[in-house]
Amino acid sequence: MRRSTLITRALGGAALACAAVALSLVFLRYDAPAPRWDILSALGAALVTAGGWALAVRAAPRLGPDVPSAPGQVPPPPRRLPLPARQAGRTTGAVLLLLTPLVLTRLAAGSGGVLSGVVIILVLVLTVKTLLFARRQVSQAAVRAKLRVLVDDAARGELHAVRVRIGEPVRMRYSERGSKPGELKVTQYHWLVLRADGRELKLAAPPGEVGRAALRLGGQDGWLCWPERWKLIEDELPAAFVADTGEVIMGLADPDEARPYLDGTHRPAASRRPVRRLPRTTAFAAAVHGPIVGGALLAALITSPVLYFGPDGMPWALDWLLCALAAAAVVVFPLRGAGAASQGLPEGASWSVREEYDPSIA
Repeated sequence: MRRSTLITRALGGAALACAAVALSLVFLRYDAPAPRWDILSALGAALVTAGGWALAVRAAPRLGPDVPSAPGQVPPPPRRLPLPARQAGRTTGAVLLLLTPLVLTRLAAGSGGVLSGVVIILVLVLTVKTLLFARRQVSQAAVRAKLRVLVDDAARGELHAVRVRIGEPVRMRYSERGSKPGELKVTQYHWLVLRADGRELKLAAPPGEVGRAALRLGGQDGWLCWPERWKLIEDELPAAFVADTGEVIMGLADPDEARPYLDGTHRPAASRRPVRRLPRTTAFAAAVHGPIVGGALLAALITSPVLYFGPDGMPWALDWLLCALAAAAVVVFPLRGAGAASQGLPEGASWSVREEYDPSIA
């Protein structure tokens, strides 16, 4: 893992902004004459800044462990806990990719008639449904609502907490019977192992956050905190590990594992000591980002004749064929990158990988 820097954030944001400008120009200036140098220039700028981002990531400093100060008095739990940062860049990139087929449909339509308008409406409806489905799949609203309870209880100094030490990060692959005959469904879980009083506790979080915490805080002592209002929360409980250095990772904990520490005897006094999130990181993985950038570049090359001659300056069948092939490129290739991302593990930390099976198929 490498630390996110001002240069990586600026170049990554510029690449997304240029891509967004290129897509929006198809709608905002749909009747502009060909060649569309405005769109071609925006696409070229997106390609250049994306390449600069990849080089800047490679040159960014690696994330190293947080070195604690000399042993002293154990700091108390904090009264302020920061919510996890939102993945704005990743979300923006995903939205742009999902909108691209709609934009290509509008580009292919040109100044077409009623039939082209019907096709645009159909693709618009499909795009909206896809966006809503993707939002439901990746939404963290329920998790963040639980974490806010923990943050609010911490502000009032009402926390249950126990001293723990961070262990290794774990990926557990749970296999069960799929929805179709002969199909296997595999669900992946990621957590940090925390050790306290001879017990092992799990703090579950997204894999990037788990890997960053293991690399940054591995072997360190700190407080594992739960909210006072834990009885008002269903299923997994919100929890936060606060290292003695002040860095925090928040996630979800198994209520059965936490229950021995929620009996009211583990309520140390809290203080207003400063705490902070783990440092932001960035990464360029060829298996993940290569297909995504490659699909976008291929789509730009395929549509370049349409942008140069204009949709009305080409045979309608060739115009629609090129835009359809470009739409397929920005769907198929990024899906491969997303698949590689789900199978890979963040670099740097030493992961333990476990396999478990539903008893009915074990």
